[in-house]
Amino acid sequence: MTKRCICQICTCGKHRCPHRPYGVVGKSDQACAVTEYRSEFVPREGAARESFKPDYTLQTNTAPLDDETTHKHDYIKHTMEKPRSFKPEEVYVPRGDFDALTSYNKEYTPKGGEPAKMIKHHAQKIVSAPFEGDPTYKTDYRKWEAARTEPIRHDGGYVASADPFKGESTYTTDYLKHQAAMRQAIRPDHAVMQSQEPFDDRTGYRIDYIRHPQQERFQRAREEYMPNKASLDSLTTHKKDFTPKEALPARSMKPDNQGYASNARFEDSTTNKTDFKRWEVQPIQTHKPEEYRPKPGDMDMNTMYNSEFTPKPLAKVNAVKPVERRAIDAKFDGSTTYGGDFRKWPGGRPPAIRAQSGYAPPNMPFEGMSTYKGHYIPHPGGPQPSFKPTGAAYQSSAPFDDATMYRTEYTAKEIEPCPAALLETPRSNFTHHHTEPTGHKFYESQQQAAMAYYQQQQQQQQVTA
Repeated sequence: MTKRCICQICTCGKHRCPHRPYGVVGKSDQACAVTEYRSEFVPREGAARESFKPDYTLQTNTAPLDDETTHKHDYIKHTMEKPRSFKPEEVYVPRGDFDALTSYNKEYTPKGGEPAKMIKHHAQKIVSAPFEGDPTYKTDYRKWEAARTEPIRHDGGYVASADPFKGESTYTTDYLKHQAAMRQAIRPDHAVMQSQEPFDDRTGYRIDYIRHPQQERFQRAREEYMPNKASLDSLTTHKKDFTPKEALPARSMKPDNQGYASNARFEDSTTNKTDFKRWEVQPIQTHKPEEYRPKPGDMDMNTMYNSEFTPKPLAKVNAVKPVERRAIDAKFDGSTTYGGDFRKWPGGRPPAIRAQSGYAPPNMPFEGMSTYKGHYIPHPGGPQPSFKPTGAAYQSSAPFDDATMYRTEYTAKEIEPCPAALLETPRSNFTHHHTEPTGHKFYESQQQAAMAYYQQQQQQQQVTA
């Protein structure tokens, strides 16, 4: 049966067992000595760990000294023979004449031909007679007997013409060259427009702002310089506060340059001499690689590309020719958007906007009254009221509405109490089993206690029977 303490029964993390190792349980004021470290890490018996420090005792070897080095072992001296002298073979000169005929001279023989004539492009001439020439296209690309392919287009009731081919293109038949007069330029004329009237140099400044006589400005009399009769006090704050003091020069902190002498014997033992001693070393064994052994059998030279990508028979794709354009019998309309929208309008120089002449200066002297003084007259008025809010508290006769969202939405729910808080109460599902000397209390469930009691009763009945 499993028994649990208060720490294991608690689900909220606030209940702990009263640990009191010494004295009477529940009547001692000493500190708790039961900790997680002491309960988890129990001391165990074990031998002391051996030291990893190497032993510096001298290792002696009674075997004779082996002076065979790697160089002597690998590079063995072999007998050398005198190299044989090489004599080149004699050049064999075949008898007979040299045949200088090559494949190039045999295949590419000189041909006789006239120089090509220069093709000059003449001006286009419209000839009314039909074209009767035999072009290169007809001689090279002749018509062969073949089944006619169905055209890829909508059936529009096309009827082929029975007339022979004239050799004239759609551009030649539709766009004919017409003789017409040269079109007048729509661009405006940039010639300078001159006027016979005299230049009017009267501006608004000259007409409105007339120069009036001004009064002389008031000049203030300058005050004469009056020197100070008191004597100058040259004593400054620096001279007054920082007065010279008598003091000796500072003593030098520089050490004496005298050598340190000692009568003790020089100790030449270093860390290298004491730690790194000379040991006898055995020669290094050389590694001999294994000899190459070729695999038996023949090599399969057939690759995946040659086995997978084999030549396949293919058929030639038929060419899809575009539909021929039909000629349109209509007159050419040479009117453009530019010629229709941007037409030449009659226009001339706009008349100049001039001010009416007829200003008469007033005969009265200048009053000095401006428009601001005449229109904006000061009026008596009280101080402006302050918009600062008053510090009085706002009071209302309506009852206080304390219905918050928390009270309306989040209703109170029943929370189950911690099982450790119900111990030793009628609502608890655990019963006390025993208490350790350290103060650790253990409990068991009521079902386990009932089962244990029932088994104990059965055992007693069996014994009595």
